Amino acid sequence: TVTLTVNQATPAFAWPGPAAITYGTALSAAQLNAGSTVAGTFTYSPAASALLTAGSQTLTVTFTPSDSTDYSSATATTLLTVNKATAAITWPTPAAIPYGTALGATQLDATSTAAGTFTYSPAAGTALGAGAQQLTAVFTPADNLDYSTATASVSIVVNPAAPAITWPTPAAI
Repeated sequence: TVTLTVNQATPAFAWPGPAAITYGTALSAAQLNAGSTVAGTFTYSPAASALLTAGSQTLTVTFTPSDSTDYSSATATTLLTVNKATAAITWPTPAAIPYGTALGATQLDATSTAAGTFTYSPAAGTALGAGAQQLTAVFTPADNLDYSTATASVSIVVNPAAPAITWPTPAAI
């Protein structure tokens, strides 16, 4: 008589490397998609719906087979690249201004969905020449780990100014 010990098998499962995502994208079945020919459940860390910071992130999966007598649990990891997001910039086209008007907050009023600062070109206080002119805003996010710098442009029309004519009342002749 011989005692034969049959050890549990480690189930084979596949987890294809996920495609890169952009910051703000929640983890979903597109990234958490391991599969096996053995029946069982997959537990992911981080879990579905998690939001990850930009950079290279490690995802972990643990496979628990339904048949725990013949199969043991197995764990695997994969790397996911989370790209920086570009913050959305809203900048309505400013109303036309007359020549000689200095640019100010009325024209340089871009906003973003993320916290940060704007740098305008031309800068506030600049008086533009008549005609269609291009304004540019560069947005520098406060969170430069997850957001990249963004740029937006709008056109502004600078109307020619009506010249002021002064004509003093002439002296009697």
